Amino acid sequence: MNAPTSHTALHDDIRRLRGLLDGTLIRQEGADLLELVDRVRELTREDGAAAAELLGGTDLETAAKLVRAFSTYFHLANVAEQVHRGRELRSERERSGAALARVVRQAAQEVPESLAAAVKNLHVRPVFTAHPTEAARRSVLNKLRRIAELLETPVSGSDRPRHDLRVAENIDLIWQTDELRVVRPEPADEARNAIYYLDELHAGAVGDVLED
Repeated sequence: MNAPTSHTALHDDIRRLRGLLDGTLIRQEGADLLELVDRVRELTREDGAAAAELLGGTDLETAAKLVRAFSTYFHLANVAEQVHRGRELRSERERSGAALARVVRQAAQEVPESLAAAVKNLHVRPVFTAHPTEAARRSVLNKLRRIAELLETPVSGSDRPRHDLRVAENIDLIWQTDELRVVRPEPADEARNAIYYLDELHAGAVGDVLED
C-alpha cells in the first residue's frame, strides 16, 4: 500500500467515524449539541477570539458535553490511526520480512567486535505510565478495541450499512460510559490498567515475536 493510498484510506475512516459520532450526539443529546460542536470546530479554525468568547459563555453542563464530544472524537481518530499503522507494518513485513529477521541480516554484516560492544550496552526497560491523561477506564478501552476490530474487517458495499450500525452502537456505548471515575484511582487501579495492556500483549504480540 503506497503512502497516498494509505493516507486517503485513513482520512476516509476518520471522516466516517466523525459522521457516526455526530449521529451519536444527536441520538444521545439532541441536534443542539452537534450544532454547538460544529460551531466550535469552525471558530477554532477561523476566529480564536470568537471561539474563546463562545466557550466562556457556555454553562458547565454543556461545556462538559463539549469536552466529551471532542475527546471521543480524538479517541476514535487515534483508533483509526492505529489500525492503519498496523496495516502499514504488515505490508512492510510482507515486503521485507519480520523486523527481527531484518535486524539479524543487518547484524550479520557488522564487525563482530562492534556488535558485541553494542549488545553489551543494550538495556530494555519497560515503562508503565500512570499519567492521568493516559489512564482510560477498561470499559472504554474494550469498546475502542471493538471499534478497531470492526475497522480491521473488510466490508463490501452491500454490508456497509450493517457494519456502520455495529460501529455506531459501540460509539453510543462509549458516550453512555462515564470516562471519569467517581472516586480517585488508587495504586491498585493503576496496576489493573497496566495489566490490561499486558494481557493484550500476551494475547497477540508476544507470540508473534517469539515465533520470529
